[in-house]
Amino acid sequence: MKSADLLQAISEHRLYLDGKPHGRLLNLKGAALSGTDLSKQRLQFAHLAGADLSLAILSRSSIDNADLGGANLAGANLSHATLVGADLRGANLRKANLQGANLEQADLGPGQGVILVGGERRVREAPADLTGANLRGTRLVSVKAPGANFGYANLTDADLAGAMLDGANLTGTDLTRANFTGASLRATLLNNARVDAARFDGADLRRAELRNVDLGKASCQGVVLNDGEPPLDDESFRLRLSQHIEWIVTNGVGGRRLDLSGASLAGFNLARADLSGAKLTDCDLSGADLRGAKLCLAQLDKARLRDCQLAGADLSGASLAKADLAGARLNGARLGPMPIRGTDGRSTGRDWPADLRGASLVRADLGGADLRRARLEGADFTAADLTTADLRGSDYMNAVLGGAKLTGASYET
Repeated sequence: MKSADLLQAISEHRLYLDGKPHGRLLNLKGAALSGTDLSKQRLQFAHLAGADLSLAILSRSSIDNADLGGANLAGANLSHATLVGADLRGANLRKANLQGANLEQADLGPGQGVILVGGERRVREAPADLTGANLRGTRLVSVKAPGANFGYANLTDADLAGAMLDGANLTGTDLTRANFTGASLRATLLNNARVDAARFDGADLRRAELRNVDLGKASCQGVVLNDGEPPLDDESFRLRLSQHIEWIVTNGVGGRRLDLSGASLAGFNLARADLSGAKLTDCDLSGADLRGAKLCLAQLDKARLRDCQLAGADLSGASLAKADLAGARLNGARLGPMPIRGTDGRSTGRDWPADLRGASLVRADLGGADLRRARLEGADFTAADLTTADLRGSDYMNAVLGGAKLTGASYET
């Protein structure tokens, strides 16, 4: 974009913000602005989604409530800028300078980002990336950053009170004197983080990984480290499973639907178990044996199923959106549509497809699996084995298939 055109657009945006004639909202979606000096500018509410702002200078600019979804801000200087309520979903902020910036209530959750696959540009859902960023003294109060990557970033003196950081990666970060009062850090990676004089008072650290972290150096009054109920043992699980079976047999009249959302069943032997319709959202089933199990219409969104044994399992109509199935064995598994029946038990002629949108199936074995009409948008099949799998009618838009084995697979082009 030419400098004169950019200055004109910014001038019209100022008029828009002031409610004056000839004002126009700044729209720079997808614009190439790498290295551009936009310091001390008023860019509130601007449309900057997908823009290339790498190495740009935005220090002391007002960017509150702007749309920066999927923008490339790698190496950008945003020191002392205000981004209150800004949409930064899926943004690339690797090694960006955000020292002293204000990102209160900003959204740093997953969003649509552009990646290169075999030289081709693909759009897929990706987490916000702040790897190695300078966030020293940054205000991140009530920020939403589930799954965001803060690996090896500098968060010294940062204020993250009330922040939502579930599933985020803070591996190797410097959290010296950082304030996490009342923050949610469930299943967050904090391995090798420095927490000297940090405050975790009232924070939720359930299922967080804390290897080589000395919480004795931090303030942890009222911190929640364990689930309120005791770990699920085999006996209590079998009791709940029997109640679930009764719920299935009686069409919900008797028994009780199994709801183990967020629970840990890692390593459990569930071979041939009937878990149809169970609620297992965010459940940890890593390494569990589910060979031949029935999981029809089960809710497994964001579940961790790494290295899980699922050979021959029936997952017809199951919801596995954003589930982690890396290394799982799904050979011969059924992930096709589930016919919908009426209250009289008769077929309605409609069905419910399996949902694997955004799921990770890296190195998974799906040989001979039934994936007919499955929702596979944005799923990652890197190095997966899809030999002789049935993919007919499935929607694999923006799916990553790099290195996947597709010999003998059935699919529609």
